[in-house]
Amino acid sequence: MFDPWLIPPLETFRNSIESGRVPSSVILAGAPDLGGAFLALEFAKLYLCADRKPKESCGTCKSCHLFDDLESGSHPDFISLLSSTQDESDRQEDLTHSFSKLLNDMGTPLNDEFIESENTSKGTKSVRIDGIRSLNEWIAQGSVLGKGKVAVISNAHLMGEGAANALLKTFEEPTANTLIILLTKSLELLPATILSRAFKIQIPRVSVETGLDYLKSRLGNDFSVDRAKIALALSFNSPRGAIKYYREELDIRAVELIQALTEDVSSSASTKTVSLLMELSNEHRHLILQEFILELLKCKARIDKDSLPLLKGISLDKLVKIPASHLLDAYNEMKYIKADSPMLNSRAPVSLISAWINSLRKI
Repeated sequence: MFDPWLIPPLETFRNSIESGRVPSSVILAGAPDLGGAFLALEFAKLYLCADRKPKESCGTCKSCHLFDDLESGSHPDFISLLSSTQDESDRQEDLTHSFSKLLNDMGTPLNDEFIESENTSKGTKSVRIDGIRSLNEWIAQGSVLGKGKVAVISNAHLMGEGAANALLKTFEEPTANTLIILLTKSLELLPATILSRAFKIQIPRVSVETGLDYLKSRLGNDFSVDRAKIALALSFNSPRGAIKYYREELDIRAVELIQALTEDVSSSASTKTVSLLMELSNEHRHLILQEFILELLKCKARIDKDSLPLLKGISLDKLVKIPASHLLDAYNEMKYIKADSPMLNSRAPVSLISAWINSLRKI
């Protein structure tokens, strides 16, 4: 079933086709685990359909049937340029006709069991200039099935200046019957020269109600509304990301951590909080502490506590006394907790976390 929050942007693309204003390039913006890669595949299916009907693909032609198997399928007139790490030597692996490799690279694998982003993989990922050049060469070639071609750039926000400039040449002189789709987590992370030459579609923010319905349908008897609200908060209301956190029980660990933090902030100790934080990845530490600070600031602004899932079951008598200036400073200092540098010695994270907890204590 197509994710409900992807239907509005799909309708936007369908309307452009129906009106005869099919763009040569599209930027799809939204958190990776919202499923932008699925949307890109749907765009490609519609664009490459041999018997395209108004606003929909026919579903029966050879091209449409090639999109039926997302797990192991591919299409000769569809290609993806994947992001890669510095130490990956075979640049040809960046270009693929495989649907599943695109979904995996964008953090939305079909089985939902593992969601990887450029922040959790080994090494820093990027979209390389030689990959863009190879993509440009593929675009210049003829169509196998004769209807057109679709090229997708995964994690386009990871393009460097050289890669963006290499792509710009293709944008300025688009090849006929070719659609280029850029998947990015934010429009602001792309160069203005690219933004100005593409049709932009923003995947809308998912409402809490829609997210809860999604989690309930996927989790069945394991569903807990309180847990689901916390998982959604940690994933910025991305239901697919929330599913991952729910299954990993990150929401449960978050509640345990905030309870310990509440106790430690009220005393002179920090041992328990530090111990719990050190069991988490840098990314998960940052997610939980970030949500904690944001919810506490909302609480101080007299937002209803019932709308703050992480703090809902926590005693806030001591926490609300923390000055807003301390909370804002702590929020800014979290970049050091998230940092993962080989220059830091093994004791540095513990010292940084202890210092961060101390910054919360009322002076």
